[in-house]
Amino acid sequence: MKIFVCEQDPYRAKLIHDILGVYNYKIVTLDKFGDFFKEAYQQKPAVIVMNEQFARESGTEVLSKLRTDPVTAHIPVIFIRNDGTLENAIPLNGDTLTEFVAEPIKIKNLRHYIDRWTIFRSLYIKH
Repeated sequence: MKIFVCEQDPYRAKLIHDILGVYNYKIVTLDKFGDFFKEAYQQKPAVIVMNEQFARESGTEVLSKLRTDPVTAHIPVIFIRNDGTLENAIPLNGDTLTEFVAEPIKIKNLRHYIDRWTIFRSLYIKH
């Protein structure tokens, strides 16, 4: 399963890549928002792990772009907030595919979120 890790900081991206790589996920690391949709069209990830500062726009704008695009509309997103709070972390229009996580995130919790959207997906998605 392909997991997109959208992180600008190369050290954090490598850390996430190394830790999640142990669990046999195919990790694709993106460091530029301009390449994001092109790569998503080509590779169709199972889950997107996105840091709040990955895109130039605000988090709500990025999530609304993801949900309106036909290719990324059904891909779960784990959105990492850098300020450590989850204020205004309300999913857009009943978006059940976005998981908001506060920084610092524990790797075991990150793996749990990824497993939720890959292995147990049918339990959490309501059509």
